[in-house]
Amino acid sequence: MKPLTIPRAAGAALLAMLLGACAAPPASTRAVGSSPQAQNARVHLELAEGYYQRGQSEVALGEAEKALQLSPDYVAAYNMKGLIEMGLGHDGRADSAFRKALSLEPDNGDTLHNYGWFLCSRGRYAESFTQFSRALKVRGYRSAERTDLAYGVCQLRAGDAAGAEHTLRQGFALDPANPAMATNLALALHRLRRDHDALFYIARVNDSPAANAQSLWLGVLIAHGLGDAQRQAAWTAQLTQRFPNTQEAIAVQQGHFGDTGLLK
Repeated sequence: MKPLTIPRAAGAALLAMLLGACAAPPASTRAVGSSPQAQNARVHLELAEGYYQRGQSEVALGEAEKALQLSPDYVAAYNMKGLIEMGLGHDGRADSAFRKALSLEPDNGDTLHNYGWFLCSRGRYAESFTQFSRALKVRGYRSAERTDLAYGVCQLRAGDAAGAEHTLRQGFALDPANPAMATNLALALHRLRRDHDALFYIARVNDSPAANAQSLWLGVLIAHGLGDAQRQAAWTAQLTQRFPNTQEAIAVQQGHFGDTGLLK
């Protein structure tokens, strides 16, 4: 099981259903001035956000650039441009957009979060950790649980299960109902060979409507390792009945409980 990814990011969105979107919206309501030109910039940014959310990235990019032509110091527009360029695979342009936004407003938590996620998605883990840490230190930052989740996922990707456990526990304390948080925390604990602890968190997901093929497969592996035949059977049944054509369902039907390939 890959940790978590976000829509439009490079690579397979293995647990995107649980994660939703790791990227932060660029706060288009932030004041950019009251002049007609500034207000027109706001309109173009709002259009960019709408097109981006509908997957019309090229059109969204055009609107973001129009906003910047009207308001060259519009931090939220650079943030939006960075997200769009990231989704389009234009890494140099995405990096430049995020850096420009941060040069204008170094303590913008949303930009720090998004830049951190961009760096993580490109395997630049140490750099991403710096950005996430900075975001979490911003006074008044209101999305710490989202950043804890992204930070923890990236620590898992980097092979730091112990660090991920610490970060995800912080996030879980803030947002215990988030299935993505619980699933990734269970994965971190599983990698640390602490399946008794992991079972508590994965059961919260698999015994709820949020269960998906990946969470059920992780649950089956944890239950199998603990010799919990009842939970293993229940989650196996869910997996094969609800998600019969997935890699996870095939693996469980073939009894490949020692195959960790789907947990990478």
